Amino acid sequence: MVEAVTVEERNVLKSVAVLTFSAGFVAQFFAQGVSLFLRDAGVASNVIGLIYLAAIPYTLRFVWAPLIDRSSLGGRGRFDRWILVSNAALCLLLVVLAVLKPSEQALLIILVVGAAMLVLGTLQTALGGLLVEGLSATLYPRGASLQAATSAAAGMVLGGCVLYLIGPLGWGPVVWALFTVCLAITVLAALALTLDHNATASRGKQPRLWDQFSVFKDARARRLLLVSVSVSAAVVIPYASKSVLLIDAGFSISDSGLIGIVAGNAAGFCGALLVRPLIERKGGYFALTLLAGLNVTVVICLILSLGTEPGAAAIVTLVLFANFSVFAAYTAGRSVLMPLCSPGQQATQLASFVGVEAVLYLIIAGAGVSSLDKVGLIPLLSVGAGLSLVGCLLASRARDRPTVVAS
Repeated sequence: MVEAVTVEERNVLKSVAVLTFSAGFVAQFFAQGVSLFLRDAGVASNVIGLIYLAAIPYTLRFVWAPLIDRSSLGGRGRFDRWILVSNAALCLLLVVLAVLKPSEQALLIILVVGAAMLVLGTLQTALGGLLVEGLSATLYPRGASLQAATSAAAGMVLGGCVLYLIGPLGWGPVVWALFTVCLAITVLAALALTLDHNATASRGKQPRLWDQFSVFKDARARRLLLVSVSVSAAVVIPYASKSVLLIDAGFSISDSGLIGIVAGNAAGFCGALLVRPLIERKGGYFALTLLAGLNVTVVICLILSLGTEPGAAAIVTLVLFANFSVFAAYTAGRSVLMPLCSPGQQATQLASFVGVEAVLYLIIAGAGVSSLDKVGLIPLLSVGAGLSLVGCLLASRARDRPTVVAS
């Protein structure tokens, strides 16, 4: 049976794709580009390390997510005004960043990045709520795949067309390029895109301001969190430490950027798209089971081939596979999660789950990267493979209904 996609649902998919590209474009610059410019300007590593603190508002967006679910900011819809206001605020913050100088105002740049990450967190929360509320359950795999793929595409464009081509011109031109893209998409969203599938709030009980973790009252959400984190444990460390691994393997900064950002996001783009048909026919947990098994198999094969002196080819393979698997697992996990969100609480519950999941990933990645020099890559990969094997067993015991493929 084939279910048609309504005009409203197509509008939601188009809007989410364009806005996710814009958000991912800027977010990946904050995550992977700012530190490069600060270091190039001679800023000390202890100051650059504060970039990770600037990311905290993004992971804590579930704290104010109930406000997004409860307020329409003007009544057009529950999410569209939040999206437009967040984009406008992001444009203003990029203007501020463009006039700052990395060599003289590094701390101020990091502070502005923190404010921008708060805005990006609000934007992603509203986009998540729009995606869950605006699509039927059969379209959730398509929506999750679309978000992951457009985020990866944003990283490819950032690495290949901005950092690689415009980067040599300096900090200002790069940030102005980001501003131009963000402004254009903000104007497009305001004038041309239909954001909410209708202008009324979703039916259902809206969250109280202290209901940030209401999603975890559902045992299925708790199980999914355990499965999601354990499935990706084998690839989280190589995904998080790809720059370090590539530099240690003998690649230059520019080559590392091309491999880690451009090629890595290309691999993630493929992962997000290729896993979608599997989810639609067999279910998200089936896809997670296969991914966990693939993670274990690939990592073990690479461990056997790495030896005491990891070769460049093996490191590149590990980095690209890690990107492929992370984006594919994101797509499968979101496809399982979205049907669990209660009407009227979509933004809150999605943001709560994603926030807790991100904190766990940061803990694993931080511990792994910080101990990489002392422990070594192979022992860390071995532990990760063991956790992914546990995730494979857990995912294989969980079941979700295959979705109907939408045309």
